[in-house]
Amino acid sequence: MTARLILVDDHPVILAGLRALVLDLPELELVGQASCASEAFALVRSQRPDVAILDMGLPGMSGLTLAERVLEEAPDMRIVMLTHYEEPSYVQKALRIGIRGYVLKASADEKVAQAIRTVLSGGVYIDSDLEDFRAEWILKLCPPAGAVPAAAADTLTYREMQVLRLAAVGHSNKEIARRIGLGIKSVETYRYRACKKLMLHSRLDIIRYGASHGWILDI
Repeated sequence: MTARLILVDDHPVILAGLRALVLDLPELELVGQASCASEAFALVRSQRPDVAILDMGLPGMSGLTLAERVLEEAPDMRIVMLTHYEEPSYVQKALRIGIRGYVLKASADEKVAQAIRTVLSGGVYIDSDLEDFRAEWILKLCPPAGAVPAAAADTLTYREMQVLRLAAVGHSNKEIARRIGLGIKSVETYRYRACKKLMLHSRLDIIRYGASHGWILDI
């Protein structure tokens, strides 16, 4: 099954390069491209893509602001941010918004392709040229020693662990239900029980727990 993708960049040369790259990937179907925020938002509403490659420096509205609005409209959509900005503050804001991929424009095509595949599989991709930030982010995600009782994880059932692992790498309850063949209500119940046993109170707690147990491998 192919994933539906849109491209958003105001530079014609970059847009042409991205188009050529995407058309060479058989698992993707290019369903639209845009050069500004309003065109991009219209594409999201009309095409309902699975993933978008989004330029951070769009005219009229920043890519981060657009991404935030897009994810309000389509929370299950995956966004790969393409940018010149290497500052940690930009990467941090992107991750807080819910962007799952962050790639520098100077990167090779294979990094863009890898980022698309990673976010579609439920992972998080941060450009390998941002190595210092990647290491720092891992440390921040990991909870302090003793935050979760070591024996607590042993009390999880198979389904609770399965649901929690998928949630930790970014899957929504709807996506988890589809992947493992359960109803959404059942997924919500397993997630609630797992979080209660491990004393996890938010989505960030789940991500931290997953990072500390080696579940998040693509960052």
